[in-house]
Amino acid sequence: MRIAHIADTHVGFSAYRRSDPGSGINQREIDIYQAFVRQIDSVVKVRPDLVLHAGDLFDSVRPSNRALSVVLEQLLRLSDENIPIMLIAGNHSTPRMRETGSVFRLFEHIDGVHLAYTPGAHKLEMGDLLVTAFPHQDRDGLISVLQNWKRGKHRFEIGMLHAGIQGLSRYSMGEANELNLPSSLLNLDMDYIALGHFHDRDEITANACYSGSLERMSFSEAGQEKGYFLVDLERRKREFVPLSTRPMFSLGPFSAKGYTAAELQTELVSALESVELKGALVRLVVKDISPAIYRSLDVNALRSLAEDAVHLEPKFDIVQEGSSVQWRSTSLGDMDREFDTFLSQYAVEGVDKERLRQKGLDYIHGGMRE
Repeated sequence: MRIAHIADTHVGFSAYRRSDPGSGINQREIDIYQAFVRQIDSVVKVRPDLVLHAGDLFDSVRPSNRALSVVLEQLLRLSDENIPIMLIAGNHSTPRMRETGSVFRLFEHIDGVHLAYTPGAHKLEMGDLLVTAFPHQDRDGLISVLQNWKRGKHRFEIGMLHAGIQGLSRYSMGEANELNLPSSLLNLDMDYIALGHFHDRDEITANACYSGSLERMSFSEAGQEKGYFLVDLERRKREFVPLSTRPMFSLGPFSAKGYTAAELQTELVSALESVELKGALVRLVVKDISPAIYRSLDVNALRSLAEDAVHLEPKFDIVQEGSSVQWRSTSLGDMDREFDTFLSQYAVEGVDKERLRQKGLDYIHGGMRE
């Protein structure tokens, strides 16, 4: 009995300004679609007995028609291949108002697709396997459900959960709607617990793991290998199956203390030349830089050097009068990138996210013109 454990696909996620030249669609949005398709390709190839998706299938509670189409097509592929999948709702897929309804209802008619998006514990029986899924829900209610869980008589029992771990900031994504639970609640008598929410793969206990996301959603994930777990329940083994992603580099932080502007410029140019920039996402972090040195840097030259990158994000920590002020962008002209990044990280209910993004960018550009 083999299980494929995936999570946090965030289909529909978009970031930065670069668009695909052929379609005009945001490049990061396309990257996420391609990562999801690559994962389904891999699953069809290895043919597990069941796929578990541990939450945040979509990036928002109201995904675009394009995001819905991509997911629907891939779920139908699994159905045609007779590979069942269990999906639970994560915090990005759960409306804050119950009357909003869940997008998961669109997939209820597909053979082999099993869904858990309402409060409580949802069970799926497959021969001698029992899967108990705990979707995103009210924290107190979820704690009560987990505390009352007891193992049954099935040979194999698996749990699914989408949450961070209380008291350990590493496993928190810093989102308003996230759940953080005591780690003691993971001490369940289960053969495996498939966790979602934290974007890096990690082993929490001997039988509870985060599989991580399939693509990098922020520069905090630079350097993380992306993919999914393939779990062999009979042999009590699991392997991580890596998947290709767009390169992402976070360079630095470099301290500007003791540097002249020319010396710092040379250091930053050397850092950019140390990685393959073509098609990459790159952040350049500089700390302890004085206003005078900052004004003397040739930031346009750095951008020109990285013109083949999908995105370059210079981030300077400017020291002024003994205090430190964080600057995420290097000029007013980068505010649109900051707005893009901010909006991409938050679920927006009841509003077309792309329309909101465009209105925000129009407002920013109008202010810059003034």
